[in-house]
Amino acid sequence: MHSHQGPLHLVLALTLVLCSASAVCMAPVWCDELPSQEGLPRELVIPESPPLTDQLKTLRALAVSGAEYAPKPGFLDGIKKMFSGGENAKYVTIEALAEHASEIRGKLVRVEGIYDLEGDHGVLRSEGHKVIVALAGGIAPLGFEGAADSLDGLPVAAQGIVETQDSTALVRATLLVPSLTLTQLRIGRILELQQDYKGAMDAYLKVANNRALSQGPFAAFARVRGAQIAFDELRDVKTARKQYSAAWQPYSVTDAEGKPLYYTWVPRKQGGWEKISVKDAIHDRLDALNRGGTAYQIVQFFVSLGGGNAAFGILIMAVVVRLGIYPLTRKQLESARRMQEIQPQMKALQKKHADDKQKFQEEFWKLCKENDCNPLGGCLPMLVQMPILIFLYRGIRDYVVQFDGASFLWVSNLAQPDLPLLIAYTISMIGFQKMVAQTQPATDPQQEQQQKMMQYLMPVMFFFFFQGFPAAFILYWLATNLIYFGEQWVYHRRASAEKTGEGNKPKREAKGGFVATMAKALGGRDGNSDDRKPAVSYEEKLKQGKTKKRAKHR
Repeated sequence: MHSHQGPLHLVLALTLVLCSASAVCMAPVWCDELPSQEGLPRELVIPESPPLTDQLKTLRALAVSGAEYAPKPGFLDGIKKMFSGGENAKYVTIEALAEHASEIRGKLVRVEGIYDLEGDHGVLRSEGHKVIVALAGGIAPLGFEGAADSLDGLPVAAQGIVETQDSTALVRATLLVPSLTLTQLRIGRILELQQDYKGAMDAYLKVANNRALSQGPFAAFARVRGAQIAFDELRDVKTARKQYSAAWQPYSVTDAEGKPLYYTWVPRKQGGWEKISVKDAIHDRLDALNRGGTAYQIVQFFVSLGGGNAAFGILIMAVVVRLGIYPLTRKQLESARRMQEIQPQMKALQKKHADDKQKFQEEFWKLCKENDCNPLGGCLPMLVQMPILIFLYRGIRDYVVQFDGASFLWVSNLAQPDLPLLIAYTISMIGFQKMVAQTQPATDPQQEQQQKMMQYLMPVMFFFFFQGFPAAFILYWLATNLIYFGEQWVYHRRASAEKTGEGNKPKREAKGGFVATMAKALGGRDGNSDDRKPAVSYEEKLKQGKTKKRAKHR
């Protein structure tokens, strides 16, 4: 029996060893050979040694110190540097610095890459380009305490003056610190290799969601790769949809010749990675994720009404929305006319109660009530329209892939920002603000000055705020403003005809419902203006008061 057990035990032991080895090789954490990284730039390639766990430990230590030296988001950091006399370093890519070193020689720049030691200096390489990094006299690297003695193979950010050495770009570094962007990206790559997909996605999105880091060339990869992991590995459709949408607006833009400005890297089915434009990487999946939404379907409905023309669909949508809230608009215009009629009485009240603002406010509101007008009449249509505007913006944002390539007049792409269209909208917004201000007359010189300032300040604020918005949304809002101007012209023409007796036709009674109820709130007791009393002057009001007193004494 013992003679048979010896070979059997040997076979079982060998089988166990082989199974264990197979299991180990199936786990990318411990295999000597990592999956193919062909096609990735140097910055994203993970070396096979040391072990991934050791690399991860080093990178996490660098991320902590790198955060201290990373650019801060917002303009406060720039103001701080301005007052301290410091110069803001311009971020450049390795490719741009290598190709245009002679043009930007003497400028202060910041460049990031993987540090390779060559002799007495370091070198940063990326996709066939090379930049030399030489430390200025008395300068030492900072923030690498948690790393090895050598910087070789570590992600660094070098800040200094651009020089050239034998026609090769050189940065005379006055600051050499860990690169927070590349550190986080490499953490994400290692966690992905270890199949910790939630940790990988979080690491990528730390780069994508940091405003100071989101302008770099690898921020697009971070956003797109985070979205891909959310969809493919975590089955988190909500996060994937959000991240794909966030990637489209800033990273799908092209230059004047139609060349993509941002690229990313996606895995090939047969192994390795492929460099493609962000638009090509997310185009189909983003549209598929948005297609089932209600807002998307509404925009699709209006585009179909426009015969499939996206621009016509937006214009039809603007007309329908303006017609829907026209009862409110009409009440707003009526309120403006009534407020203009009581301007003399209001000025008389201002003069009489110049030293008693509280008394003036009381008399002013009494005057408005007696003349059936509302000084806040211009606000309600705007408040009602805002939820509609937000919903339609969501629909346009969800439909943005279908807007891609659609043109209108000079606008070549409704999915991308368009500066001339934004300027036209800003001008229309100034006119709109002036017209709305007519329904909100100032009760004192200070308030009047504030209103005039806001008429220009708000459109200018919108101009800067909407610079990154798709042209489709700006076209919609421009169209609504122009339609509003047309409504004003029609209303005032009819009002003039009524005064001359050409338009005195009996009006239908206002119908019930939400719009009619809101219209009444603008200043009319029953929703119509024909039965309102004529404006009562302040002098007539005083006479009426005296007559009532005399009758009372009698």
